[in-house]
Amino acid sequence: MASHPDLARLAGSVLCVGLPGPVLTDEERADLRSIAPGGVVLFARNVSTLEGTRALLASARAAIGGDAPALGCVDQEGGRVVRLRFSEEAMPSMMALGATEDDALAERAGVQLASELRAIGANVNFAPVLDLALEPGNTVIGTRSLGSESHVVARLGAALVRGMQRGGIAATVKHFPGHGATAIDSHVGLPIVETDEATLHARELVPFVAAFAAGVRAVMSAHVVVPALDSERPATISPRILTRLLREELGFEGVCFTDCLEMDAIAAGAGTAEGAVLALAAGADAAIVSHDLLLAHASRDAIVAAVEAGSLPFERLAQASERVARLRASAAAGVTPDLPSAELPLEIARAALRVVRGDPRLNPQRPVTVISFEGNVSDGIAATSSQRPSLSLALRRRRMRSELLRVALDPDDAMLEMLLEVVRTQGDRQFVFVARRAHVHPQQREALDALLALAPHAIAVSALEPFDVPALARAGTVVCTYGDEPANIEALAGLLASG
Repeated sequence: MASHPDLARLAGSVLCVGLPGPVLTDEERADLRSIAPGGVVLFARNVSTLEGTRALLASARAAIGGDAPALGCVDQEGGRVVRLRFSEEAMPSMMALGATEDDALAERAGVQLASELRAIGANVNFAPVLDLALEPGNTVIGTRSLGSESHVVARLGAALVRGMQRGGIAATVKHFPGHGATAIDSHVGLPIVETDEATLHARELVPFVAAFAAGVRAVMSAHVVVPALDSERPATISPRILTRLLREELGFEGVCFTDCLEMDAIAAGAGTAEGAVLALAAGADAAIVSHDLLLAHASRDAIVAAVEAGSLPFERLAQASERVARLRASAAAGVTPDLPSAELPLEIARAALRVVRGDPRLNPQRPVTVISFEGNVSDGIAATSSQRPSLSLALRRRRMRSELLRVALDPDDAMLEMLLEVVRTQGDRQFVFVARRAHVHPQQREALDALLALAPHAIAVSALEPFDVPALARAGTVVCTYGDEPANIEALAGLLASG
């Protein structure tokens, strides 16, 4: 048995912790020195300027010390989950990339995402998401997914992994063994994936197997219960899933990160600190505590206590620490990634556009009214502001006369009546209706149906997941963009103004 100080350092080495803000206080440096985590994870709250963010990561690593720099981790997926926004144009959603079905574009996207992380000195990306878009109500995954077809997600996911790792960043595929077939958000509840084992192997696991074959360096567990494998424990704390399935059956030998242990799926059950112990015992290597350094301290202490009590084998802790140490040592090797391309996001967004039916070209001689359903979208992953990039402004840049009406995601009766009056009295105008998750917003769905009954020749746009297409049944023209980042809106405007 290791002496207590060595055991405490070993316990700290299997933690990946979040930092409170964009600079470290002396107290926070002391906390990091005491915990000595194997890695830190940066969020939007930590990001200032490029130089300031790089300095924060360097300061955290200096406080932690060790033979190799602590891992610097970021969720840089593309779309709405982009922590670093220093590039001229942000990467579109992974669903937009998936819609292209273009492996070469995916690999280039991986290289570009890597370059964004390398710019601040980070070396681990908690991406790509390999969950399948199987459940329309699953908005926490939504456009973060590459799509619903396992073979397409497998191909493009492997290409993203190759690109990221060619760019010097360890990719982390998530959320194993799949978070796509449930509508519950694990940040606020405990999802159950009612998928039988044969289907799991034939569908959800296919992208992960492809990523493992592509040499991905890390995987992240899902806080989901899969009764076909373990009816009692979420994957993050399930030996059946993290040891037997991941290690023994699928042969993965890299680092297994947990998803954040402060999420309610774990915190409201086992608790964050005990969850860290259970995750390590199950086969995880790096326990993420994203927000609270006090909870990180408690998790370190719980791991020490569990080893001393014999409930967590010292050999399992040592194995996890060794895997993290190997990743730290290899990730420290210098790599100069390709220079980022300002054109790539727009190239992906253009290739992603899908015309479901009709002719989406507007008449440049006639004015346009855009009715855009917008609102705050917030979950444990990211928040988007209620005001999305303006399609009307993008059309005006193309010399079209356009006006914009921003409408709530679920408009009330008064708003709907106002919209119907606009359509009735402006019959000489062309209309574009932009839907956002009408399939989970019943008043938006009703509004779209009423609007399209008056203006069936309007162009209807499904701006996020394609699950909105059935709500646009009355529309003669329907276009899917698979995301509403600036690049998606620019690509859409280019298509509409091409008449």
